[in-house]
Amino acid sequence: MPAAIRTVAVVMNQVKELRERTAVQSTLASILRTRFLPRDGVDAPLAQISCEGAPVSTDLIEEVVEELEEGIKAMEKQIKSILSEEV
Repeated sequence: MPAAIRTVAVVMNQVKELRERTAVQSTLASILRTRFLPRDGVDAPLAQISCEGAPVSTDLIEEVVEELEEGIKAMEKQIKSILSEEV
């Protein structure tokens, strides 16, 4: 069975979607980092995330930020891979 034919338009749409997802995840990570985690010179975060009436630990928030950043790196690699393929 022949491989599916990919056009430049299909590839560019894939890349566009991945770039948009990267932008959203990057924004979410930035929001979490600046609002919900302590920063240099500031001991307490600006806001808290609640779950069932209790605050979510900053350790868990940091873990989620790291997961988002890992997802961003993976999507950036996927974009480079897609753009390096022959169409």
